[in-house]
Amino acid sequence: MPNTFYGKKVNEEIILNEEETAHIKITRKVEGEKVKVITGDGLLYTTSIVKIGKKETILEIIDKEKPQEDNKPYVSVYLGMSKWDRMHLLLEKMVELRANSFYLYRGEKSEINYKNLNKFQRTIIETSKQTIFAHIPQINFVKFDEIPKENTIVLDLDEKNDNLGKVLKELKGREKINLVVGPEYGFSKREKDFFYTNSFKTVNLGKSIFRFETSVIYAMSIINYEYNRLFI
Repeated sequence: MPNTFYGKKVNEEIILNEEETAHIKITRKVEGEKVKVITGDGLLYTTSIVKIGKKETILEIIDKEKPQEDNKPYVSVYLGMSKWDRMHLLLEKMVELRANSFYLYRGEKSEINYKNLNKFQRTIIETSKQTIFAHIPQINFVKFDEIPKENTIVLDLDEKNDNLGKVLKELKGREKINLVVGPEYGFSKREKDFFYTNSFKTVNLGKSIFRFETSVIYAMSIINYEYNRLFI
């Protein structure tokens, strides 16, 4: 797998921070060598190493390209706070499946309360580098009652809910879709009542029983297939 780095674009240069500079050194790159870099703006840059310092590396931009078409519709994923091992796996797979942005909320059944998003963003950046996803997804906190209603699909495995495939056909042609999933122990009664009262589109995944992270990955795969988001 080729090494791709993450940096900040400043005019015609890209600056790598201390962590990425350590990566440069581990991979035994030298000044004058060419490396590939993403910055989050949707482009893949070919650069030449100008200077490797103790805490930062300066790169000169030689060329740039758009490595992939935009994945449409734009998909935002709203995640109920859950244990980190499951959240970590889920973030990796959802970035691979080209989710565009993430929002983290504390559900009534969440057993953990995250105070910052540093390790979430690091996981997203590392996976974006490994899979050359130049549109690096952002992640932010959101309150439960701030989850948008429009074009939103709530994933609840109750068999009484609509089928996901049916709802996706109804939403075909929309520019943006929101996918909401509860924490690993699901939604509370009050949260389900909130979705019902506000007429959210609540769906199931058939009769199969999935773990928290598997259900989200499966749902995202169905969204990609239904809308051909990965251009297969």
